Amino acid sequence: MKKHAVGVIGLGKMGKNIAMQLISKGYEVVAWNRSPAPLEEVVAHGARKAATYKELVEKLGHPAVVWVMLPAGEVTNDAVRELSDIMGKGDILIDGSNSEYTAAIWQNEVLSKKGIEFLDAGCSGGPSGALHGMSIMVGGEEGTFRKMEQLFKDVSVEDGYAYMGPSGSGHFVKMVHNAIEYGIMQSIAEGMDLLANGPYKELDLGSISHVWNHGSVIRGYLMELTERALKKDPRLGSIKPYVDDTGEGRWASQTAIQFGVPFTTISHSLYERFSSRSEYRFNQRLLAALRHEFGGHEVKKE
Repeated sequence: MKKHAVGVIGLGKMGKNIAMQLISKGYEVVAWNRSPAPLEEVVAHGARKAATYKELVEKLGHPAVVWVMLPAGEVTNDAVRELSDIMGKGDILIDGSNSEYTAAIWQNEVLSKKGIEFLDAGCSGGPSGALHGMSIMVGGEEGTFRKMEQLFKDVSVEDGYAYMGPSGSGHFVKMVHNAIEYGIMQSIAEGMDLLANGPYKELDLGSISHVWNHGSVIRGYLMELTERALKKDPRLGSIKPYVDDTGEGRWASQTAIQFGVPFTTISHSLYERFSSRSEYRFNQRLLAALRHEFGGHEVKKE
């Protein structure tokens, strides 16, 4: 199958690495970014740069495939509005941000009026996954997904992508994925808090997480990241116990209320993040450390 030229808008931690991976897989990439340094970095690896969205679409030709990796919310919505006036019938826009699923439904409505095809692609795996292979959940028209299936296959790990359903479903599934992540991270943090503050004060938490990563039923990627964080800083004294949230846990809890779905563990994990902003606990230091380890999210230093 012939590989499409792909426009990548937004070269943050995820977008830049997606662009790099596309280049490594033989795609022609045209990139735009507000700040010049990431743009020059991907250009040095073989991308072509564009100074405006219009220039980017023109360089792609028709049909244009544009992958938007901007922050969720109004930044992405504004980009969709602008691109809807630039892209043409038969062009394809992919939103890979962590947008709320209802925003994806709106984006599809805006674009479909112009004949522009739309896919919402929930991307998991953090910056490392973006560079080496992600897990991708895709919503939109199935025919559009089939056109882009090779693209998703090329940037995913083996069996790491799938079609979810109509517009919004990709971001909806990713929202629930991230909500589950909240709950797992909270459980790890609370368990480690008990180890740190229970009867045995000299336990080696990094060593314990290493053992748990070999054969235990709770082994996994987040436990590997726990081990990595604790090996760097065994008592996490350098990290302020402030844990941010980027929206997905809130949206999932709100959606669970809307549909009457019990959501106790994940809702609790969200509330713990709120409480971290005003009081000290070891578990919140670990949550902040885990977010830094898997996604490069900034931590506040003591």
